[in-house]
This record gives sequence, C-alpha cells and structure tokens, in this order.
Amino acid sequence: MNIKMNLVKSAGFVGVVTALTAAYAMAPAKPTEPVYVMAPFTFVEFEKKDQAIFETSNKEFTLEVDFVSDEYRDSYGVQGSSFDAAEVKEIKDIHVYNEDGEVLNAYVDRLDVQEIVQVIEQELRKPA
Repeated sequence: MNIKMNLVKSAGFVGVVTALTAAYAMAPAKPTEPVYVMAPFTFVEFEKKDQAIFETSNKEFTLEVDFVSDEYRDSYGVQGSSFDAAEVKEIKDIHVYNEDGEVLNAYVDRLDVQEIVQVIEQELRKPA
C-alpha cells in the first residue's frame, strides 16, 4: 500500500513539474523597450525616386523613408508665376538603422514624421 501511494505521489509531482515547465516555456517573451529616434534629422539624399535617407543629428541612426509623392507644376494664377510643387501623399515605411544593422523596435514620433515630410517636400521642390 505504501509503495502504491509513493508511486502516485511521485507521478503527481512529476506531472505538476512538467506542467509548470511547459507553461514557462510557452509564456510569451517580454517585449523589448522601443528605441526612440528623435529629431533633428539631416537630409542626406534620395536613394530612389520614392525613398529618402536621413540621419539623426548625432549620427547614431540612419532612416530610410519610403513615401508616395505627387509632383506637379503650379502657379498663383498669374502668368510667369509657375513653380514646381510637391506633396507627400503617404509615408509607407520608415526603416531605422544603427551601426549594428536594422533596429526592429524603433519608434519615431508623429511630430518627427511631420518634420520628415516637410523636408522631403522641400527637397522635391528644389530644381534638379
């Protein structure tokens, strides 16, 4: 009788330990803290027609900004007052890189994104 009881207790103990180990293994990993990438940004170049490269002022991060823009000839309604206009319709994606490669958990504030959009529009308006 005593052998059966010990066998049941040890089987129960093994079952509990196994269940706890499985629960710990299946628990989601703790999310890493986001990396805040803040202005001021310096425009570097247009990599492609729809991709701009920026650097942070401390040169710690490089940003590749994919965007959709609309460029057109505009005027004030007066002859001879025409100028090139550009409008960024959409920011598709912002890839952030540091010296180790791409930063997957980067966060860029919406006000900083608005600043990036303004700089892209200014650079698109410049004559080639």
